[in-house]
Amino acid sequence: MSEEIELKLTIAPEALAAVLKSAVFASRAIRFKPARQLVTAYYDTPKGTLRKDGIFLRVRQSGRQFTQAVKTAGTEALLAQRGEWEWRLPSAEPDLDLAASTGLKPLVKRARKGDVVRLFASELARRTADVTLDDTVLELALDHGVVRAGRRTAPLCELEIEVKAGPVAPLFDLARAIGALPGVSVGFATKAARGFALAAGEKATAVKAGDPALDPGMSVSAAAVAILQSCAAHAAANLPAVVTHHLPEGIHQLRVALRRFRAALAVFKDVLPPEQRKALRKQAGRLAGALGPARELDVISAGLMTTPAPAALAADMDALRRRLAQARREAWRMAVDAVAAPETTLMLIDLAEAAWDLDHAPAAFDTPSLLAFATEQLEQRFAEVTAVGADLETLGIEARHKVRLALKKLRYAADFFVELFPRKSAKTGMKVLVALQEALGGFNDAASVEAILERVVAASPAKTQAQLGRAALFLSGWAAHGGANTWNEARACWAAFTEKGAFWR
Repeated sequence: MSEEIELKLTIAPEALAAVLKSAVFASRAIRFKPARQLVTAYYDTPKGTLRKDGIFLRVRQSGRQFTQAVKTAGTEALLAQRGEWEWRLPSAEPDLDLAASTGLKPLVKRARKGDVVRLFASELARRTADVTLDDTVLELALDHGVVRAGRRTAPLCELEIEVKAGPVAPLFDLARAIGALPGVSVGFATKAARGFALAAGEKATAVKAGDPALDPGMSVSAAAVAILQSCAAHAAANLPAVVTHHLPEGIHQLRVALRRFRAALAVFKDVLPPEQRKALRKQAGRLAGALGPARELDVISAGLMTTPAPAALAADMDALRRRLAQARREAWRMAVDAVAAPETTLMLIDLAEAAWDLDHAPAAFDTPSLLAFATEQLEQRFAEVTAVGADLETLGIEARHKVRLALKKLRYAADFFVELFPRKSAKTGMKVLVALQEALGGFNDAASVEAILERVVAASPAKTQAQLGRAALFLSGWAAHGGANTWNEARACWAAFTEKGAFWR
């Protein structure tokens, strides 16, 4: 078995020619060899049993040569580290006995049953280039083609940079140089993942955060690596949902990923180098700020704009709907531009390098156990929430907002560490924590409506502002009524939270 260490970049097909002619490749004397035609078939059970176990079985044809490979899913990270086994085959038919020799139990079981079938294939032209940078040998593999499952196809254009020998740092340097070019972004979905989705006829969706794999025996640094990698993967997985598919849930999940990322930087502030941490936080904040207006208008459009209004306001409401739709299109254009900008790609590459550096830094022997560290972090944030919410009944709008922000910091830290604690108490604690956060979030959304609509009206032509203002006033009042109800829900959740929310105790 060998281990791959590679980073993938996605290239817009229309940008490919300019990318290859750029100074990034010329200055490093990177020259690609002639293209080889590759057809790679992927096998699994009809129900995808191997995939569920994180195992991928494929057979690749290049000319008259056939190569079977078994890969493991590896860590959920931008910098892929996967186990890999390869064998030459006499034909395109997979050899399950060879595959079972990996010792991976699911493959052993399937070899006995013989029930794997071909599900899909990638058909592409591959050009490779070898480059030596400092003491590191890198292989670049440029793939351009399609993934095919029956009659369904999906285009593919990506560049994989793999470390063949030497330190990993030059990989990140080269990736940053290429990632700064227009039309390039971080790639996260594997060919296998795209193929499985295509074979199943799955529509594009936003991706929720995965759970970082923690256990009490890990070091604090190892936990930081797992959590930062999880945040990066969550963000990268939602880039297509925003840029390509324009899914409102994609913007929401990308903002959640950025909030989780910034929360992780705060939790592990003493583990990461200060300058690196500050730079990453600034990058994440820039992108989150660019996504905010689109998300706000998504929420209003999906909720309040369906509110029944008096007949006398029908024309005013129609005018406001049109104006909001225009403002939303403008906000979405800005959001897509920000996500597709090189700065986003560079942030994710920087984050991948930060996780790698931390994972390979010398071990620290004077750090607390992970369980003690997690307990301290959660206790600190719980104290902050209960302090700002101590006089909950008398809090004004701004003070309520501070409670919500403090609670979000606790929520994300709790998400990171929840698996370290007894399941029963953790489940109860997370339930009351989430309920309180949702109630406070609903209140904040309602409280923000007036200011958002005021900005929309103010940016409209002067002759329409009176009409838009009447509709905005009605919607603001309706939102305030809903906000009062969600605040009552928050008050009801508070007692349960203060009693059962500290599940780590």
